[in-house]
Amino acid sequence: MNASPPLSLRTLDDDYRPVFPECIDCRGKKSLCGLDPCPLLLGVRNKFQPMKPRIADRIEGPSPPQVFVGRYGYPDVRVGPSTIWSQDNSTPISDPAQLYGRPIEEVATRHAGLVTGGQSAKVWEAKSPGKVLAATQEIAMAEKEVEIGIGFRGPVDLSTPLTFDSMSRPLGPSGIIEDLEVIGHARISRKVDSIVEETDLLATDAMDELSMNGVGEAHLSRLLSSGLLGKDEQRRLVPTRWSITATDSALGDRIWSQILDYPSLDKIYLHRSEYLDNRFWIITAPGSWAFQMSEAWMKDSLWSNPGNVTSDWEDQRPRTKYADNVTGAYYAARLAILEHLRSARRSGSAFVWRDIGPGYWAPVGVWLIREACREALNTTPQKFDTMNDAISTIATEASSRQEVMESWFAKRMIQAKISDYL
Repeated sequence: MNASPPLSLRTLDDDYRPVFPECIDCRGKKSLCGLDPCPLLLGVRNKFQPMKPRIADRIEGPSPPQVFVGRYGYPDVRVGPSTIWSQDNSTPISDPAQLYGRPIEEVATRHAGLVTGGQSAKVWEAKSPGKVLAATQEIAMAEKEVEIGIGFRGPVDLSTPLTFDSMSRPLGPSGIIEDLEVIGHARISRKVDSIVEETDLLATDAMDELSMNGVGEAHLSRLLSSGLLGKDEQRRLVPTRWSITATDSALGDRIWSQILDYPSLDKIYLHRSEYLDNRFWIITAPGSWAFQMSEAWMKDSLWSNPGNVTSDWEDQRPRTKYADNVTGAYYAARLAILEHLRSARRSGSAFVWRDIGPGYWAPVGVWLIREACREALNTTPQKFDTMNDAISTIATEASSRQEVMESWFAKRMIQAKISDYL
């Protein structure tokens, strides 16, 4: 965990700054500029000094465990596991949340010592996998690291720099799998094994039951991505990026239904946290369910367009349309808040404001938002009697006073008195 990052950083410069107005809306996911891959994410990648070339056509080592399912070419996707090849990165990290609190240099490069193998598969092959996919699914089920061997179709350059994605963790070098072997014993919990064997259970019910038994989001996403959850005829491989949001969304929706009959919060609370130049303000308040998340990318930040704030919200019940503006971060933050309300056995509403500064120069995945919101909600909050006071407090501290004061949540809540909900 405390090992030095396997890659060194170049001096920061401005050669990766946005040049298109679409960047703030795209964030490397939609190719709105017509360039693929995203030139800004390539700029982040280029900030790492290349290592001395090291070529290999077979790797044996521990998988954290980790698997990756691509999205390009869907329903023909590339799927396979990752294994550690660098001795400098010998401690497997199965859940990126374990890195929370570490500096961005370590968080960004932690997976540089992983090499990922992939083999083409159709998404419905999850129900009747071949040898490579079956081994990948076994790795996905494991709760702890498992020793594996990957033979590649051709030599792989292990010095290849990281690939960054705004949704998931950075990805190291990769190659096409020729053969895959689980060498060690894959430790699979009885609960995971029994749920995977249950082919008449909806994927949402399976995730809920596993979550209640202590299986974390990273493991759930791995199982869903590998096509191991859901009714037999519906099982499919799910691209990793999609499975992360689907997991947060499904768990959040289930908790929302559980807290409906809880008594309402009786005060307005303001929680704060800060990590990797991301600053969070979270209001939890009395009343029926409502949720808004707003993000402001500040001057010189990765997708910089100062003054541009993106927001999504839902009223009374979970939204059915994907949160296109805030995307996966929306569902990660919402899950943390719903968990907090369930733990307090209260219902209510919530508002999340996120400022992102230039210190967050490499996207490391939406797990950061989930963990930062959890941290904020575990701190002693500031209490208010009026929503106007709470909103005004955020407005004086955050990057855009006007956007905070004119937010959908502020207008909705300030129109009502607390006494209306007691």
